[in-house]
Amino acid sequence: MIIQIRKKNGREPSLELRTLVSGNADEVFDVIDKNREYLRKWLPWVDDTYSPYHTLGTIERWKKALDEKSDFEFGIFHGGIYIGNIGLCDIDKNNNSAMIGYWLAKNHQGKGIMTDCVRALTNFGFRELELNRIYITCAFGNTKSRAIPERLGYVQEGILQDGTCLYGVYHDKVIYGVVKRNWKGIE
Repeated sequence: MIIQIRKKNGREPSLELRTLVSGNADEVFDVIDKNREYLRKWLPWVDDTYSPYHTLGTIERWKKALDEKSDFEFGIFHGGIYIGNIGLCDIDKNNNSAMIGYWLAKNHQGKGIMTDCVRALTNFGFRELELNRIYITCAFGNTKSRAIPERLGYVQEGILQDGTCLYGVYHDKVIYGVVKRNWKGIE
């Protein structure tokens, strides 16, 4: 599955979300490994990603979840190069809701890439999956991550005190949400 976000033109490379396959394991691991210190600040799984073989297992779990329509995990490709991940996960079919999670290699941040990806995945969730509510959680201190849902019109719904523990340190967690009837980001 591919979600085309920006088509390639003379000035800017294409941007797309693609479901990952086993052949992507090495490049996914390579990007994680090169960004390990940067990603580790806000992501709890970084230390557990220690080899391409481990990444292959993760991709296989994502494929199974996609087949079951319980999670939709995508690689982010910019100009055909893998640069991060985004996914609709924790899909609650009874309440038609899901959470978006994301990360991006450090050298690709600050270019609007993740904002475009979150907008596209929110549209996908509302249109294709017929979700009613989509939410994003971020550590309170992760201002770059928090700026994305704020920029897109997600509403801050609350703060969970010590809602996430990263490498033995507790952080408050901010929850942002949007419901379909209030979503203004439709392309």
